[in-house]
Amino acid sequence: MSNITLIVFFLFVAFWVYSIISVYKGRFKEEKQKAFWLIGVVFVPPLAIFFFFMKKNLLLK
Repeated sequence: MSNITLIVFFLFVAFWVYSIISVYKGRFKEEKQKAFWLIGVVFVPPLAIFFFFMKKNLLLK
């Protein structure tokens, strides 16, 4: 594998882990949403991208 591929892979993994931690520690408006996003992000990693852009609408301020 090339170096660029490894860098992109590790950046995506880091972003995925950040999203999991953010979902776990975040205070959601509804607890059902927290369970949905946690299961979704763990088992479908591309959902981490959607969560990143939607988290300000989902979390309490």
